[in-house]
Formats: sequence, structure tokens, C-alpha cells
Amino acid sequence: MILGLAMFASAALILSLTSKLTFIADEWDLMLLRPGWGIGQIMDPFNEHPVVLPSISFKLLQELFGMDSARPQQLLATATFLVMNGVLFVYLRRRVGEWAALIGTVLILFLGAAFEDLLWAFQIGYFGSLAAGIAALIALGRDDRTGDIAASVLLVVSLAFSSLGIPFVAAAAVEWAINPRERRRRLFVPGAAFVFYVLWWIGWGHTAESSIDPGRITEIPGFVFDSFAAGFTSLAGLATGDGSEPDQPNLIWGRLIALIAIGLAAWRIKRLGRVPTGLLITGAAAFAFWVLSGINRNEMRLPTSSRYQLPSAIFMLLMAASLLDGIRIRRPGLIVAGVLSVVAISGGIGLMTSQSEDRWQPASGHTRATLAGVEAAGGDVTEGYRFTVGTSFEIPARAYLDAVEAHGSPAWPGDAIDGLEPPYRATLDASLIDAAGVAVSGTPPPLPSKSCRPFESGVPYAVRPGALRIVNPSGSELAVSASRYSDPPGTPVGAVLPRAVAGLYLPEAGGGPWQLTLFGESPVLCSRR
Repeated sequence: MILGLAMFASAALILSLTSKLTFIADEWDLMLLRPGWGIGQIMDPFNEHPVVLPSISFKLLQELFGMDSARPQQLLATATFLVMNGVLFVYLRRRVGEWAALIGTVLILFLGAAFEDLLWAFQIGYFGSLAAGIAALIALGRDDRTGDIAASVLLVVSLAFSSLGIPFVAAAAVEWAINPRERRRRLFVPGAAFVFYVLWWIGWGHTAESSIDPGRITEIPGFVFDSFAAGFTSLAGLATGDGSEPDQPNLIWGRLIALIAIGLAAWRIKRLGRVPTGLLITGAAAFAFWVLSGINRNEMRLPTSSRYQLPSAIFMLLMAASLLDGIRIRRPGLIVAGVLSVVAISGGIGLMTSQSEDRWQPASGHTRATLAGVEAAGGDVTEGYRFTVGTSFEIPARAYLDAVEAHGSPAWPGDAIDGLEPPYRATLDASLIDAAGVAVSGTPPPLPSKSCRPFESGVPYAVRPGALRIVNPSGSELAVSASRYSDPPGTPVGAVLPRAVAGLYLPEAGGGPWQLTLFGESPVLCSRR
């Protein structure tokens, strides 16, 4: 009952914070750069990740609901996130009891430090990999043939979501190695997923760009410890910002907690007289994740990065549950843990809310403005033009316009543009001007002198779309700026040399007038009336 309410509250929060977001960054790869249903479009990697199931889900939702809104993708991602938490709860409950499992799961449901995962539908890849991977560990816990078959299938599913499935394959390999039961007949448990990944890599994955640098091996111990510490910082609700700071201000607290946790773990192992099997298995998964992340480290992939906090926190909970397996935490301990969790959750919600409102929503607004600019350019889009919307890759304008024609537009609609805040309208104009290649040229159109009129420097004038002739009779350069939707002077589009004549073409862009502002001495503009 309480878990269900917590899941409902988490989903309500996430969907509220994503309600004003359009498709974000890497989602455009799945929306636009994989046209059709060919095997290559589905199996092609994204960075180092197989994104088979995310690609299929995005394509299917695009076909069913269009791309006017990112809501269908957000709903599916949030649902997958809830499934992942449900599976996590089952794993934890079997080891530490319902109340401790509830506390651990609720911390993940409101893990604000992982806002980049929770608010980003593209991270359905992480959610799916984690859900299937944890479910595979549960299946292996059955220690029978049925569990083995289920685990092998779930591991393949985990890899089909993202390469976050690799740590779970490592965990399954350790379980296979230390479990004396029919090793030869059970080789398929980690083997099926291993073969799937190798075949995918040979066929498609080897084409991905990779940040793997063997020279970073010496940095791995420090990266692993900082990842461990960052996980504690996140679970405690102490994380700040987006995790892009190499040394997050509150990471010191995570490091202190990590040292204490390591000491307590060592004490527990000494009391047991052995390392628990479950800890070896889950520890293998955590270690594989942190080591692979460390080898792939770059300026965008730090131990404190928001996108890494979700898997780090989950792997830490899995290890803790395995270490405490069989212990039933008494009521006073649960009460203290519950109070601390409420404090942590409060900090997490505050961070996630501020990141959504201060960073993600404005970024989404500018993305929609950029797209509106490309659409406004329409048939005037420069041949071969490409643009970016917070992506590490360029989007072909023609591919985007074709998708709009087939599936609808996620851009700001025309009737909303006039009411947009000035920064969004400025972005729209800059996008329109860039897409249409609006720029002063050295080839003026042959317009009659009777169509010319003098301009006052620095004063915006309304002009119709079409070809313009600009005369600079002075001995200094004449700067030219244009605006269609934004406030004048708008976007610089070039300059006219001293005592020269230049041309400028303004596209229709909805048929309305442009505002042209000239900065110089006694400029003259000629246009068709």
C-alpha cells in the first residue's frame, strides 16, 4: 500500500516536471536519424550502447502518436522506471524485510541527484536494463532450471536496452563460477547474453564512437571510490547541481560515509567469517559498472554525473542488502532510517525540481524555438543544412521537415510565437536566419532607383520579404541586422563595405514583414514595393 502510494507520488512528480519538455538531446537520434524499420536502424549503436528496445519503442510511439508531444515517450519511460523500482523492492524485501526494502526503494523513487535519468525519456534504456538485470538476479536466486532459463532471457533483454546490462552479465558470470551446480549445463546463463553482445558488436556495435582510453587504468581506483562516495551523497540528498563539478561541494560527506560503510562491511564480513555469496555477485555488477565508466571517462562522464547516480545508488543498495541478508532491522533503527530518508528525499525533490525549472524547461523552450525557425524557413532552407538542439550530432533539416510532414511538429505553434518570451523569439529568428542562409551578399539585385529610400541609422524599418538592395555611400562599414519574430535589432546578418552595394534576401517565413536595422552613415535601401 505504502509502496504503491510512493510510486504514484513519484510518477506524479516526474510527469509534472516533464510536462513542459519536448524531446531532449539524444532522443532526436531515435526520432529522426533511424528512418524506417530496417535491422540496421534498430541495431545501430548509440555511442557504445545497444539501444534495440528503446529504438523500437520510440519508433512505435512515433508511428502511433506522432511527434507533436513527447508525452507518450515520457509516460512509457516513467512506467518502466516504476517497474524497475518494483523489481528492486522484491530483491531487497527477500533479504532485509519489507520496511527496510521500502525505505531503500523510496530513496530511488525520489533520487533527485539522478534527475537526468528520471526526467529524460531516453533513459528508458537504463530503466529497462536495471529492471531486467535485477529480475535476472532474483531468478538466479531460485537456484533451479526454471530460474536459470529466466535469468538468461532477462540478461539478453537487459543488454537490448543498453550496455548497462553488461554489469549484470558480469554478476551472472560470477554466480555461475561460484555455484557448483551443473556448471557445464548452466553455461548458457551468462553465455547467451555474452553471445548476443558479441554478435551485436561484430555486426553493428564496432561502428560506435568510443571514449575508452586504456591509459586511464591508473585512475580507476580513484574513480571507483568517488563513484561509491557520490552514490552515498546522492542517497543522502546532499548532491548539488548537475554533477558536472569535478569535486562536488558535498562529496566530502559522501566520502566520509563511504569510509564508514567500508569499515562496517569489513566488520560484518569478519563476523560472518566469509564473504556472502550475494555480495560477491552484486559487487561484481557494481565493480564492472564503475570500472567501465572509469575507462570511458571524459569531461562529461564524471563519478558525480547525474546520469550515473541511479545505477550507482541501486548497485549500492543491492550490495548492502546482500551483506545484511538475514538481518531484520529493529524498529528503532527503521525509525531513524525513515526519518533520515525523509530528509534525503526532501533534498532530492528540491534538486530535481530546480534542475527541471531552471535548466531543462528553458532548454526545451529554446529547442522548440530552434525547430520553429527551421520550419519557418520551409522551402528556403539551405541545401544540406544541418542543425543541433543540444545534441552532440547534427540533424539534417530535410529529415526533420519530412518527419514533421509525416508525424506533426514539436515546435512552438505559430499562434504561440508572439506570446513567447524575448529569448525564445531571438532563438527562433537566429534559427530561421541560419537555416535560410540569410546573409548580406556581394551580388545586389537589379532594382530600379525609384524603389530606394534612405534609412536612419539604428532605427528598425518594416520591410517585405524578398530581394533587397543595400547601398552604403559612406566611408565606413555598414552593419545589417534583421528580425522576423524577435525584437529589433534582431540577428546580425552581415555588413556592407564602404562605398559598396550589396544584396540581401529575406524569406517569406509566414508572409509577415521583417524588421531591418542598418547601422552606419546615410544608408539607402532598395526593395520591391
